[in-house]
Amino acid sequence: MHERGIDMGAGTRVLVFVLVALTAPCARGEPLLPSGFVRLGDLTPTIRHDIRYAREFNFTGQIVPGYDSAQCILWHPAAKALLQAQARLETEGFVLKVYDCYRPLRAVKAFAAWSKASGGDTMKSIFFPDLDKSRLFALGYISSSSRHSIGIAVDVGLARLDEREGALPETGGRCDGPFEQRAKESILDMGTAYDCFSNRSATANPQISAQARANRERLRNALETVGFHNYSREWWHFEFSDRSVPAISHDFPVH
Repeated sequence: MHERGIDMGAGTRVLVFVLVALTAPCARGEPLLPSGFVRLGDLTPTIRHDIRYAREFNFTGQIVPGYDSAQCILWHPAAKALLQAQARLETEGFVLKVYDCYRPLRAVKAFAAWSKASGGDTMKSIFFPDLDKSRLFALGYISSSSRHSIGIAVDVGLARLDEREGALPETGGRCDGPFEQRAKESILDMGTAYDCFSNRSATANPQISAQARANRERLRNALETVGFHNYSREWWHFEFSDRSVPAISHDFPVH
């Protein structure tokens, strides 16, 4: 981020804000994070959370190893950029909703092992109704590495700012089926549910409704304006780009 033109007073306030955000978790008894990482909830209460791998409603049907808490943890510059996108969306009447942020290496390995093992397909009818789980790795839906483990990738959706937050979804119809039958993630149609292993999840897929395309475009524009870029096969996946982006993957638990 470029900070030229910020006066000393504003710069001091920014520094104090960051220091408070980084030290506040310790005051609440939460474990300290590695240098450079922050909990998104310590920076803003506005962005909504549904950290899917910290509970059983995900494509594996189990809490994923390494997710000890439903927290969104990010590399600090990526988190700051996400806050900028949120500020823009709020002026338009929308709000971000994060599904996954930093992902421990043990979780990445668990996904790969799950895809290659027999059984474990209790969530097939929801998340990968037309595919056998053994093909998910070869098709690129699951990978042996992830930018999430660096702390610069985020899985994120969109909701209305005036939309009342209900209970987190625990079930749903097929993820690429009719909007009314899918998991209730938002009143906004994004074309598919989150983590849907389907061609319809591709950001520019022409088969989704005009309204869903508009919602995806709003999300993409807001995030790309602040330095994220979208993974074209998943409308929800964005990675932060910056010259100072680290290259080290981590395996500390989400806590």
